[in-house]
Amino acid sequence: DDEALVIEFIPPDCDTWNFQLNNYRMESLDYRYFPISINKNSAKAESDGSVRIIVAKRNPGVPNWIDTCSHDEGTMCLRWYRLKEGVRAAEPACSVVKLSDIV
Repeated sequence: DDEALVIEFIPPDCDTWNFQLNNYRMESLDYRYFPISINKNSAKAESDGSVRIIVAKRNPGVPNWIDTCSHDEGTMCLRWYRLKEGVRAAEPACSVVKLSDIV
């Protein structure tokens, strides 16, 4: 309850990208009422162009928060759509941190 998954990456040159959080059976969480996905147009990028997504049960008050909808486990998908020819996407960096350490 007091931790968050931090996903950091530099979006590659592609038409669009998106991240979605799902339950254990790979079913979408309730996107009607909770922020469970983010994409190229809705994400707030850092000044260097990188994106940091925060997955946590509680809103830490920073951009790009994804709500777990009280799930303790599940699946997630980060995908690039129509990656430009010759471009190789960098692997996202993932870490688990204390929610209180997110700024």
